[in-house]
Amino acid sequence: MNLLKKENWWIWLLLLIFSSGSHNFVLGALLDLYDKNAWYAKKKNWILGFVLGIVPGIIMVMIFYLQILCLTNAKLKTPGKEIYLSPYIWCLYLIVPVIGWIVFIVQILYLTIWPIIMLKDGNGEINA
Repeated sequence: MNLLKKENWWIWLLLLIFSSGSHNFVLGALLDLYDKNAWYAKKKNWILGFVLGIVPGIIMVMIFYLQILCLTNAKLKTPGKEIYLSPYIWCLYLIVPVIGWIVFIVQILYLTIWPIIMLKDGNGEINA
């Protein structure tokens, strides 16, 4: 059973609802997004991050989640990849008070919901 088929979009919707967004890691694996040479593939980075404290470790997990979320959307051809693939935009969201933070939350919601729509349109079958 290929979970990226157009007919199985509702499975991803249920996973989105019940997994609190962690379905994104599975979707990234099915789309073959993980790189063996990336920073997140090295154990020493994770050990160092959590040895320095729980806050740096949690920040690393959040950055990893955002990176896989953006790569998943790019692979599924979600509109706006010029915006969500730019690290400068994400930094700008965090630096600008209130308005930037609101746009940051809206961007996260956009990137969380649109992969389901793109899977419903059949873009997962192209990339599988």
